[in-house]
Amino acid sequence: MSRASKEKMRITVELVRRGATLLKEPCTVCGGVQVRYHGKVICTSHDDLSGVLTTEEVTYEGVASSLRTLLLSKAREAADLLEKEQDTLKQDQLVSLISKYVELLQKLPEHR
Repeated sequence: MSRASKEKMRITVELVRRGATLLKEPCTVCGGVQVRYHGKVICTSHDDLSGVLTTEEVTYEGVASSLRTLLLSKAREAADLLEKEQDTLKQDQLVSLISKYVELLQKLPEHR
């Protein structure tokens, strides 16, 4: 067995260990073993498996935390613009935008 084959076997075993499901249907392209991992069907023979194990798990908490950081940054940017703005119509638009950012922030779960 070649080194590349051994590496693909190791990755396949690791995928199954992490919850991948072996599929009974062989790959329609090459007849190889297929697994379903995070909703994606992967052929363990011909698909590139190099990045499969390094994909980061997406969680609600992680997305909420990133969104909180983004909203705070955007609110700060809008507040800086508001401070310098002289046009009352643009001020009104900026206040409305900041208000929406704050409203979204309040809907997110507390930062842990």
